[in-house]
Amino acid sequence: MDIRKNAERQWARQKYEVMAKSYRYYSGIRDRFREAKEEEDYLSILDELNELEDLSYTKKGFINTAEHLWGYFKKSATEEEKSQFFQMLEDCSNLPEEFGKGEPAAENLLSYIRETLLPAYPQAYLSQSSILK
Repeated sequence: MDIRKNAERQWARQKYEVMAKSYRYYSGIRDRFREAKEEEDYLSILDELNELEDLSYTKKGFINTAEHLWGYFKKSATEEEKSQFFQMLEDCSNLPEEFGKGEPAAENLLSYIRETLLPAYPQAYLSQSSILK
């Protein structure tokens, strides 16, 4: 498989997961894709994506990411769905500064996106995201 295509697919799956860990990581990898020309550039990006998998989420990064995810649904969602989403987002303000998968407030919000919003308003790109798996 072409290394560039592999790196692009992996990035598409992990970009929101990376953003939830730190916007700095997200923008760094995004910029590296813009500058990448050689196979070794893409291999380096893949290595970094693998390293980032083990890092914790940050509260600031997670909330920012949740707001980005909401952008896929904001024009279609009902007022009730919007209210539910933003109540769950507010609950995330009590998250620890760093946390792993399974933190209840974060998991509730991701479950709501995965189990309520995504089936109601399908988004093929978003449905492949590792953060919603």
